[in-house]
Amino acid sequence: MGKVKIDAADKAFSLYIRTRDRWTCKRCKKQYTPPTMALHCSHFQGRGKEATRFDPLNADALCYGCHQYFTSHPAEHYQWQVATKGQAVVDAIILRSNTYKKKDRKAEAILWKNEIKTLLT
Repeated sequence: MGKVKIDAADKAFSLYIRTRDRWTCKRCKKQYTPPTMALHCSHFQGRGKEATRFDPLNADALCYGCHQYFTSHPAEHYQWQVATKGQAVVDAIILRSNTYKKKDRKAEAILWKNEIKTLLT
């Protein structure tokens, strides 16, 4: 699979996840001052899977190092997901990731921009 294009919906969702997680890496607990590119929105099931691309349960704020580590060690990423979210949630994310969802990026961008506003109020 080639590189997945980043659009306005992806940017809004990424900002939502990093804001939700209080600009702190969920793995190593390092805290960041926004805005920064050092903290990523890491997807458990890759962004190429439209059904979970914008699923908050499928995404965590991870620093560059932790994100790279989990990308290189998918079995450890899986175990960490189970340890932090539980087996039932992980199983549900994987099931959803393998279902069809029609793309509606304009609606996703609007939704996540509104969710960011809700977090900040």
